Amino acid sequence: MRPLSIVMVSAGFWPTVGGAERQALELSAALAARGHRVTVLTRRLSGLSARETVRGVTVRRLPVLGAGALDSLCFLAGAFSWLMLHWVEWDAVHAHLAGSPALAAAAAGRLLGRPALVKLGGGRGIGELASSSKTASGRAKLRALGALRPRFLAVVPDLADEARGFLGPVPIEILPNGVDVERFAPVSAARKRALREELGWDQDAVIFLYTGRFSPEKRLPWFLRLWRRAAGSRGRAVLVGDGPERAAIEAEAAAADGRVLILAPREELAGVYAAADVFVLPSTSEGLSNALLEAMASGLAPLASNVGGTAETVAHERTGLLFDRDDENALKAAARRLETEPGLAARLGAAARAQTESRYAIARVVARLEDLYQGGGS
Repeated sequence: MRPLSIVMVSAGFWPTVGGAERQALELSAALAARGHRVTVLTRRLSGLSARETVRGVTVRRLPVLGAGALDSLCFLAGAFSWLMLHWVEWDAVHAHLAGSPALAAAAAGRLLGRPALVKLGGGRGIGELASSSKTASGRAKLRALGALRPRFLAVVPDLADEARGFLGPVPIEILPNGVDVERFAPVSAARKRALREELGWDQDAVIFLYTGRFSPEKRLPWFLRLWRRAAGSRGRAVLVGDGPERAAIEAEAAAADGRVLILAPREELAGVYAAADVFVLPSTSEGLSNALLEAMASGLAPLASNVGGTAETVAHERTGLLFDRDDENALKAAARRLETEPGLAARLGAAARAQTESRYAIARVVARLEDLYQGGGS
């Protein structure tokens, strides 16, 4: 196919930490690697340059003013203006999350007669659609998006069902997040030992890993409180990221007698995943976690709450262990099993890897997006 020029619109982008930002970067880089020209429009935050190239992707950071609604309005106006002024330079526009940037993308696409895609994010009840429905301005935005009728993308059917309640009878395609299964992959026993030595982790420990934003819906302090009661002498928890729950997480770590390690966010996580054994995701609600897919591709066994897209992705006792969202005893029992039952984490992790290769490889997702960027239907 001919090379395309794609504009990604995202309120946040690398080096911002978060699932939407991570997926926007991975998709953009994968498209660029296939010969397409990709430009990302995002907000210019303090200390970041107005323009740079990241993994073959041109990033343009647009100026904004103030905070909250003013910030959103500035970015909406800036993104829409850029799209209209540079109309000869792009073939399709793809907005990440249905916030204000989605309005800019949908309006420009409608006016210019070009494909406009809007990816819906978050889990049921906690995503941007549910949040927008609680305010008059948010409901007006949802009505406008419904009227503009871009092609909406949902990572799981659960999110698509919720979206139709807010947006009306709009076109919604189920398209999961994609993961680079070559970059995120299991390693040999020797390589795993070397990675642990580099990271300073115990060679004989069972590592329970979390990567991503330390936000309330992830319930990381709650998990650590329960995990440290269940974990035995070999259990260690490693959390990589940052966010508003950091102080509460640090308090739980301080009570864990050195069994919990907190690491700063980092761009390269493949080695961290490969050195661990179990990936934890105790969220109250989820869409389809990028970190979960990266961990599964790396051969880790998921230990996760049975909610949203996680429940549709992880098969209990086959590719991971699930617990009902508030079942503390089930969480502790599952954590104990993963630490003490010989071969369990490795068996579940191998099955998780196989499932990720067959269903979530980023090449499959990008191939479908290429069709949609050219105006292809379902």
